[in-house]
Amino acid sequence: MRELLRVPGMRLLLAGETTSTFGDWLLLLVLGMWAKTLTGSNTIAGAMALTFAAPSLASPLFGWVVDRFHRRPFLIAANLLSGAALLPLLLVNTRHDVWILYLAGVAYGISFSITGGAFAGLIKILVPDHLIGTANGAFSGIRQSLRLVGPLIGAGIFAAVGGKVVTLIDVASFGVAALTLALIRAPQAPITRGELHWLDEISAGVRHVWRVLALRRTTIAAGVAMLALGAVDTMIYAFIDQGLHRPPTFLGVMVTLQGIGAVLGAVSAPRLMAKLGEVAVMGIGLASFGAALAVVVHPTLLFTLAIAMPISGVGNGVTFVAFSTLMQRRTPGPMMGRVSAATDMVVGGAQTVSMVVGVSIVAVVSFRYVFGIIAVVLLAVGGWLWATRRSTGAVEAVDGTVGPADTAAGEAGGTAGIEHDDGDLVMPPVEPVATAPAG
Repeated sequence: MRELLRVPGMRLLLAGETTSTFGDWLLLLVLGMWAKTLTGSNTIAGAMALTFAAPSLASPLFGWVVDRFHRRPFLIAANLLSGAALLPLLLVNTRHDVWILYLAGVAYGISFSITGGAFAGLIKILVPDHLIGTANGAFSGIRQSLRLVGPLIGAGIFAAVGGKVVTLIDVASFGVAALTLALIRAPQAPITRGELHWLDEISAGVRHVWRVLALRRTTIAAGVAMLALGAVDTMIYAFIDQGLHRPPTFLGVMVTLQGIGAVLGAVSAPRLMAKLGEVAVMGIGLASFGAALAVVVHPTLLFTLAIAMPISGVGNGVTFVAFSTLMQRRTPGPMMGRVSAATDMVVGGAQTVSMVVGVSIVAVVSFRYVFGIIAVVLLAVGGWLWATRRSTGAVEAVDGTVGPADTAAGEAGGTAGIEHDDGDLVMPPVEPVATAPAG
């Protein structure tokens, strides 16, 4: 960690990430609580999670845009625009204004999509290759540590004075993120503007993911996992209401406890990757999430808070760091935005489909049946990645040739993973592929 802090600009980047992530965690969960409070509907509140994920369907286009600009100036502009996009929330007063909450959720989703790849590219520029895993663990640790307090503080502010104050705090955090980025003196990586048709350039990220065995295999696994897991996000308020018999603001307590596990997962991920490889780490993360959901098929308050939330947090943390490291080490810098967008499209698209199904059935199907099915799928996918971890020990180059094995693969063979801010399998909100300093 000391070596990482000596990297020029890293202290400023960490400060900006701390401030901006605090703002994120204040508002992200409050949007769902706000919708539930205004309407009393679990369906309407659960659909808020869908607004975060839906923009990922356009991720290839976003990735193409990201790769046509220098990373730091692009992130500064993106943060300022993201903050401005939240200002309409100050007009929300009645249940008839819920559509403004949905628009804010879409704006967040777009922000996640466009900043994720740019931030991953900035890390690749600033940080030496051997420190990328440490950097990802540090940023993930910050995000998950703030989850311990952010949701509770956000829920408390919302209960005391309403969502408009939470909105203003988050808007300010976007401004702080932009300021810290402006103070960093990062080298400018060359921008390659290919001669291919723009559609071919957009699909370049998808082709890269397909050619690299570890990325291909784990992205497919991620898509399958999110095709199941996305429904959790839309059913979380039904779980809190019907299963735990608690108010919507109780979600803040749950996510805080999940954050404890996520911090442990984030700080332990670099060592686990060095010993087992990222494929194995991802398998452990997905299986952990499946086990956590299995525990709450028949929910009790004790098992939810003491077992399910911390275990799901561990799975979230290790999975997030594993994929960030894999993607950055196996992707050329000028392609980072498009490759990040390609995985975001697959994972986010699957998540969106799952959320649509979840919103459609939340009123007629018990969350218990849905959680049980999802648990089985996650355990199966995690087990498959563990079983096949040794077959991805060689690194395939961008041109499809096979090179030496990654150091991280070690004797266990294999590096891979997924991450989505969001966003990183999370219950209830999902992190994207790589979270930039975004309020």
